[in-house]
Amino acid sequence: MEMGSIPISSKKKFYNMNLFKDNKILVTCALPYSNGPIHIGHLLEHIQADIWVRYKKYNFYDVKFICSDDSHGTSILLKSNNLKINPKKLISDIYVDHKKDLKKFNINYNIYYSTHSLENMFFLNNIYNVLLKKKLIFKKNVYQFYDKYYSVFLSDRLFVSNCKVCLSKLENNNYCVLCNNYYRNYDIINPISLLSNKKPILKKTEHLFFKLNEYKEFLKEKILNIIFQKEVLNKIYKVFDNDLELWDISRDKLYFGFKIPNEKNKYFCVWFDAIIGYISTFYKLCKVNNLNFFEYWNEFSNCKLYQFIGKDIVYFHSIFWLSILKSINFRIPNKLIVHGHITINNNKMSKSLNNYITAKDYINKNIDTDFLRYFYASKLSNNINDIDFNTKEFIYKINNVLINKILNIPNRVVNFLYFYFNGFLSSSDIEDINLYNIFLSKHTYINLYYNNFEYNLVIKIVEELSDLLNKYISDREPWNKINNKKKLHDICTMVINLFKILFIYLRPILPNISKKVEFFLGIKLDIKFIYIYLFNIKINKYFITKKILDIKF
Repeated sequence: MEMGSIPISSKKKFYNMNLFKDNKILVTCALPYSNGPIHIGHLLEHIQADIWVRYKKYNFYDVKFICSDDSHGTSILLKSNNLKINPKKLISDIYVDHKKDLKKFNINYNIYYSTHSLENMFFLNNIYNVLLKKKLIFKKNVYQFYDKYYSVFLSDRLFVSNCKVCLSKLENNNYCVLCNNYYRNYDIINPISLLSNKKPILKKTEHLFFKLNEYKEFLKEKILNIIFQKEVLNKIYKVFDNDLELWDISRDKLYFGFKIPNEKNKYFCVWFDAIIGYISTFYKLCKVNNLNFFEYWNEFSNCKLYQFIGKDIVYFHSIFWLSILKSINFRIPNKLIVHGHITINNNKMSKSLNNYITAKDYINKNIDTDFLRYFYASKLSNNINDIDFNTKEFIYKINNVLINKILNIPNRVVNFLYFYFNGFLSSSDIEDINLYNIFLSKHTYINLYYNNFEYNLVIKIVEELSDLLNKYISDREPWNKINNKKKLHDICTMVINLFKILFIYLRPILPNISKKVEFFLGIKLDIKFIYIYLFNIKINKYFITKKILDIKF
């Protein structure tokens, strides 16, 4: 199907919904911005989503996992000017780097795309036209900072300012991370232009606005269904106490992005542009893989849509995003999964304070990327608390828990299997059926916790089971069973089978290490093998996992 033939406003009569299965899921992550490298703050979300996607796929769901670079905005224009390169060259280079970095951490997207695409321009223009026809867009004069030395209006990224309450530097000049408040231009203090390094003036300009208030009641109802974290709901519901703010969807030049049709020197603002990128990115995947676009996006779809985002962009993904989807009769998300931020050694990430770790910084230390996945999983729950990447805690968690307590388990018995039994497991009955059933009984909880995004509880169960398994080995003392070969064989076989169960539980979290475990066991770590006791098969040599030495980023 050609792009020009797609009806933006989907209708029920177009579809026979009985043709569509209900095990199909579309998962998205928030779009990394194309003005810098992937850092460990980005990775938290991508890892969180990838773990959930892998878990669902292992349970036979048909999951499509998509993301894209957010490739427009003033920041990109500024950076390209500083580097003396074309903005298109900048976003192209960063796009390549982003894809490589995410792949190194085993983030397996079906497609990773860019908002600077023909598909995104098509959907932007068509959605904008729908909004115009529905009289949801209107023009209004506003006051905006203006640099009279350069004769240009200043978008949020072209000046610096402070919060009028706590005096802290504002994030993008519209949000205070300390006060948790959004600001208009005239609410801030100490504005300084980044172009002239002088104080700008307020000047009138005409912008285009989306009438969010048209969907106030719809939003109040739907947001309650798609967000499950109370602290997020409480914050969002405050905006409904009054009429919703108008949404300014336009920007003046200087700007890098798509121009608004039939407007002079007006561009679609980056947020309008970026959230529509979810739709255009999936459409690109549909073109490449011959998928039915509207099977996923029509308003009556049986497919599920899950979106992972940070707590700082909830407003955009609830109020703005849902309003657009309602306007064009597209489906809304089933869930917005909201997470907190990453701090480093209890401090906010900051380049200027040398408290900033990129994906490449991590990779260049030759540390297995699974280690970061494990550490994050041990912290990730379904709340929005910030997670601290404490390097000492990270090293302890990997060396003393993951390696010593879990990965070292086979090392306690494999030499006996190789030396006395040529690597073969026993063909006898289960040595301790009670312990084996304890391991199996945790499967229900593991499923529940993965489904609820409570990976910390998955890790808690696995670590508790590893303690039980290590105690089993110590109590059975295989090193003292050399004269009773059958008993020795049965104990070692039991250990390998319980270790197998541990890694079936861990497989979505540790893809690199899981491949090594699969080679060691000679099987795929599929769900079906939880209930299959391995016997009379030959195992391979076990791999050695290097501990982390003292690291400094």
